[in-house]
Amino acid sequence: MSKPSPLQNVKKLFGSKEQLIAKVIDLLTPGDGESREAFSKRLKYVANAKLLRLAQVGEKIKSLGGREALVAKLAELKGQAKDKDFVASLSKLSLPRLLDSVQSLSKKVKPAGKPAGKPAAKPAGKPAAKA
Repeated sequence: MSKPSPLQNVKKLFGSKEQLIAKVIDLLTPGDGESREAFSKRLKYVANAKLLRLAQVGEKIKSLGGREALVAKLAELKGQAKDKDFVASLSKLSLPRLLDSVQSLSKKVKPAGKPAGKPAAKPAGKPAAKA
């Protein structure tokens, strides 16, 4: 069985592209100086696959608490939560980029309290030099 096309996914999940655009507009905010109507008009020309991805990203952001929560979490993960200029620069990033950064840094941070694993074994390539 073949994979459904983005258009088939849009029709199955949202009914029409207009309904998907309305969902994306509710989840994401337009850029600075852009009205909701202009944002909606611009989204009409965006590919269905990208709109589906934006809807998915918007749902994840909504479940994590929105832009401010993502900015705070990212600043905390980078260890610069008290740096106001850094936090201000993070708030200018796009929502998908913030989400991606938080997710990738969350994977890198080791949970506290777990004992360190065994030290890495010596590579088997060359024998140790004798002194």
